[in-house]
This record gives sequence, C-alpha cells and structure tokens, in this order.
Amino acid sequence: MTKKINTVLGEIAVNDLGQTLCHEHVVCVSPSFYHAFKKNWMDKEQVVERAVTLFTQAREECGLSTVVDGTPIDLYRDVNLIKSVSQKSGVNFIVSSGIYYNYELAVRRKSAQYLSEFFINECKNGILDSGVLPGILKCATGDRGVDEVNSKLLEAIAITHEETGLPIYAHNEHRLKTAYKQIEIFKNMGADLEKIIIGHCSDTDDVEYLESVLDNGCYLGFDRIYPSAYERQAKTMATLIKKGYGDRMVVSHDFYAYGDTGVDLVSHNNSKRDFTTVHKLLLPALRQLGITDEQIRKLTVDNPQAYFSK
Repeated sequence: MTKKINTVLGEIAVNDLGQTLCHEHVVCVSPSFYHAFKKNWMDKEQVVERAVTLFTQAREECGLSTVVDGTPIDLYRDVNLIKSVSQKSGVNFIVSSGIYYNYELAVRRKSAQYLSEFFINECKNGILDSGVLPGILKCATGDRGVDEVNSKLLEAIAITHEETGLPIYAHNEHRLKTAYKQIEIFKNMGADLEKIIIGHCSDTDDVEYLESVLDNGCYLGFDRIYPSAYERQAKTMATLIKKGYGDRMVVSHDFYAYGDTGVDLVSHNNSKRDFTTVHKLLLPALRQLGITDEQIRKLTVDNPQAYFSK
C-alpha cells in the first residue's frame, strides 16, 4: 500500500509528491508583532498575492509540485493562509508542528513532556479548527547552542516524533557543529535517525564533518541555496554524491514570500531571490560537475519520497 502524507488540502500519496523543495516558508514573521500591529506589520492579502506569484513561477518554470513549509508556531505558522496559497498556485504544501529555538518564560518554565502534549494533539487531531494535520516536525538550535532550554525543546520534539511517527527537520548552526549534540539527544530519546533531516548543511563546506553527520543515518538538508553561493554549494554536494551519499540529501532555499527579519519590512520584497534557484542554477552546476540526471532526480524527487515513506 502506498503511504500517504498530509498536506494543507488533504492527504496525497507520497509517490505523488513530485519535484519537492524540503524547506521553505510562505511567511516567517514575529507572531507578537503581527498580533499587535496586524496589517501595519503584514498585509495578508499582499502576502498571498506575492506567494502565489512566486510558487506559480516555480511550478510553471521548474515543475515544482510540493513544498515543505518549515514554519513553526513561533515564526507565525498560518495554515489558512498557506491553504489559500496552495489552492491558487497549484502547489502542494506540507506544514509543520514544532518550535524554533525559543527562550520565552512560557517555554523555559514548562517540561518537555508538557510541551510535547500540545504538539502531539495537533498532529493527531489537526491544527486548531483548520482540519489540517502536520506532516513533519520542526525543531531548531541557534547560536547559543544546545543549552538546557534548547535541549528540553529538542526532547519535546523527540517525544512527539515517537508518539506520532512524523519525521523531523532540525535547524542547525553548523559553525558550532550543533548537529552532533542534536543527534546525541535524538539517539538517547530513541528517535529514528533515518527520519531526521539535519538542516542548513549548505552553510558549510566541511565535507569530513558532513560525512560524520551522514554516518549517523540522517538526511542532510542543503536548504539555503543562494544565487551568490550555489557554485560553492554545488561543489560540496557533488563531492558527497561521488562518495556515495546522494540518496540522503534534499534541497531547497529556506526562502519566504514575506519575512520581517531584515532591517525594514519591505527590503525583502525587492530581493532578486525566488524559489527557482535550485532548479535553474544549482542543478545545472551539479551536471557540469559530472552529476548525472538520475543522481539529480534523487535530490528533488526520490529522496523526499523515501524520507516521507519511512
């Protein structure tokens, strides 16, 4: 029987995911600022319009079929907004349960078990009254590393993973090699490492380090592919593929239609980035480095299917 995966518009067969980007965002903003200032901070109608334009472009020009939206609750996950974008763009969206690295008092004073109960509930029963079920779990370690608070959040996601069987995407700071500590925690919690993507591996060219992460059984997310860096990133990926690791790598941009992380609220809209860099720049660069079409298909089609089938 073909395994199914939850999208914002309902279940689809994993074998029907098609060309997949494994870590993007429709929006990535502060929930607190949005709830305080609403349209003055983010105009949802404009966001939907921009997102539909960008994802339709990627579908029409690159054959994009599915996006994994890696937005956790504390970066303003809005499943109804994402549903609208999916309906209008013709692209499937898989959404996340989970949390970013977070030091709010509400987090610091709760146990991993307590927090996990909320994630487990929405994974089993749907996100609020939307009827949408998450298809992946999100966790993150930032520049503080895996300290006591962050360790608790990772444990909460590991508990949710064990209870729901959903795979995990883990944001990392590779200059601090935080993946090692994350993997240690996941192992201790009994997580299935073959169902974990160690994210942002495109931030480093340390092949030996990346091999050591792969040797734990994880997938690597090369998910910050930039027009200014794709050639360097392609060389690192090609080296790993030629070493035999091509079946455990996925790709994307970690980009968004709207975000508030810049110096103002409009500069990102003038960005030349979009959701086509992987297909238009990275994949051709890999071909020039001797990577075959079959190996490239694994990055965008076969590996996402295998990951969500586990």
